Amino acid sequence: MALFKCMPNCGYCCTISPVTVFPHEVIILSKLAEELDVNDLTFKPGYVITDIKNDVRVALSYLMQLNERGICPFLDPQDKTCKVHSLYKPLTCRSFPYLPRVVRYIIDPELKLVDFTVEFVVSSLCPVIRNNYTQEDLETMMSNTKLAIKVMPKEVGAAEEAIKARRMYADTLTALWRAGYVELRGNNTNNTNWPIVNAFDYIRQFIPHITLDNFVPDAKKHIIK
Repeated sequence: MALFKCMPNCGYCCTISPVTVFPHEVIILSKLAEELDVNDLTFKPGYVITDIKNDVRVALSYLMQLNERGICPFLDPQDKTCKVHSLYKPLTCRSFPYLPRVVRYIIDPELKLVDFTVEFVVSSLCPVIRNNYTQEDLETMMSNTKLAIKVMPKEVGAAEEAIKARRMYADTLTALWRAGYVELRGNNTNNTNWPIVNAFDYIRQFIPHITLDNFVPDAKKHIIK
């Protein structure tokens, strides 16, 4: 099976849908947007859990919205290049077309546990995938991670980075829960009037020594001064 290689100046994946990003990526991307004078960057909360002890909802993910042109705010519409490609590209963008098909969170009040499972898919929305790989190829890669790594090493690597980030959020929230700082519930509660907070900022209220570097090594290097 041939090695996957993204087409230069394609940009199609930057127009398909809003991009799922992590809470710490919201902070990094917002800073980059300010430095790059990108004025149409907006986020909507994605998966949200509830802290019934502190009366807040906690966003574990966000959706970076497409702008009025129907493209990612960081996509240059002229040459179809990404303005943050060499600065900080979100993990979802780096892993495309190897993406989570299903992310299931487990919020267990009895064990005071935050956990998750992830199932991956190779997206046929990508023109390179659609034109060069069969459905059988895609199914084989989805069932055989070692093969997927051989075909798209960078993309699977980014997906594995995303799992590590998700694990860090889950394990830290579990520790806070078991220490008595929070009392968590799933996203099906009725407390929809409570404010939504960014999970990264929320964790830092209790553990201030956690920084962006814990999630992105040398995070400051990714942000223009």
